[in-house]
Order: sequence, then C-alpha cells, then structure tokens
Amino acid sequence: MFLYNISIIMEDSVHHDLLVWIRTQLKAHEGKNIKFLKMLNSPHEGQTYCMQVTLNSEKEIVEFQEEVLQEIQAVIGAQFPDKAFIFDSTMQYINHE
Repeated sequence: MFLYNISIIMEDSVHHDLLVWIRTQLKAHEGKNIKFLKMLNSPHEGQTYCMQVTLNSEKEIVEFQEEVLQEIQAVIGAQFPDKAFIFDSTMQYINHE
C-alpha cells in the first residue's frame, strides 16, 4: 500500500484564488478519497498545502497522476507561474513488528 502526497507551496498573493480552485478540483474527484491538509509551521514562505491519497499499487499512482496531478500542474503552471510550486512524493507503508 502506498501514500501518494502532492505538496503545493504558494505565495500569499495567490493563496485565496488557488485555494478556491483546488477545493473545486477536490470536489470533482471526491470518489478518490483525497485528504487535503494545511501544513502548520511550514519552513517555506507563503502557504503550504498537501493532498494525500492512499493507493494499492504503483499502477494506481500512475493513473492518479494522469487523472488528477497533470491537470493541477497545468493550471498552476499557466495561471500561477512563479507564484506556486508543486512537488509530489510516494511513500510505501511498511509493517513494524
């Protein structure tokens, strides 16, 4: 099982508009069970948010990237250039015995 994380660091000047757009996108993908979090005490300037989803396979991660992440990247690049930065990471759950 995998935890797929998308972090978005945004300048305060675009915070409201980008946050409204992200929330709209999340509503469009409600069936994907995406968790939306605000990072507290972020070491970055501006605001930092994370979208996290638990997926069963690397194939599902690729599908999620194609269905959700690509659109987010495209909009941020086109509408908020140099005002928001996005990066993703994949973590695998491990048992601790």
